[in-house]
Amino acid sequence: MGTLVEIEASTSNPSLLDEAFAALSEIEAAFSFFLPTSLLARINRARVGDEIDLLPWQDELLREVVAVERASGGCFNANLGAQLIELGLRPRLFETDDVPRGTAGEALEWLDTGHIRIRRRVCLDLGGFAKGAGVDAALARLGQAGVRHACVNAGGDLAVLGERSVALRAVGAWQRAGASLALCDEALASSVRYAMQGPFHGQAGLAVLGRDGRHLSLKAGGVAVRAPRCAIADALTKVVLVSGDLGHPLLAANCAAAIELE
Repeated sequence: MGTLVEIEASTSNPSLLDEAFAALSEIEAAFSFFLPTSLLARINRARVGDEIDLLPWQDELLREVVAVERASGGCFNANLGAQLIELGLRPRLFETDDVPRGTAGEALEWLDTGHIRIRRRVCLDLGGFAKGAGVDAALARLGQAGVRHACVNAGGDLAVLGERSVALRAVGAWQRAGASLALCDEALASSVRYAMQGPFHGQAGLAVLGRDGRHLSLKAGGVAVRAPRCAIADALTKVVLVSGDLGHPLLAANCAAAIELE
């Protein structure tokens, strides 16, 4: 998923770490935007009317994505792959000229459990949500094996078993630690806007993508969210960034809290 993964666990059985990595890799194999063999790639290549079968856990993950989209009023939007390609942030693996604006929920139709139909073309990018789901899966595997203290860190999306102190770096100076948080059986994710030049068609700023596609912000900043699960924590960082609301109702609804990063 475009990042390094670190797993620490209080166990003398190294095979448990292999199993945790395997649990995360299963999520990546299905939902990575960068793998042309993934389920996500199959959905993104599909034409209107095509039907696709899902495994139960894949069905559950996609349903949760759609549920967060709807609950957030589109602040969290999984159907932004085409815009990310145009910004130069994703490889051009799919033809996207006929992909309309809108959310994943507007494009996917559930015919039955584990069976969807493409109602309108999409270019899904589950991004941090899928990465967070992989972190959750790896940590769950360790917990099921009786591990009491562990940390799974995938490029800043992390979750812990037991207690752990985590330092958040300052956005304007990554060499400097910012706030320090004490986590206990919970997850933490962050999303950041940087002021920059580059793939954004020569414009200064970072694209914050939400309800209606691309929005540019010249102000660097970001948000971290702590929540019971990493996938939800990551999705909620997008909700807070796009809405600009550090007290968004979805935070309380998911037993989560947001911290502004400067």
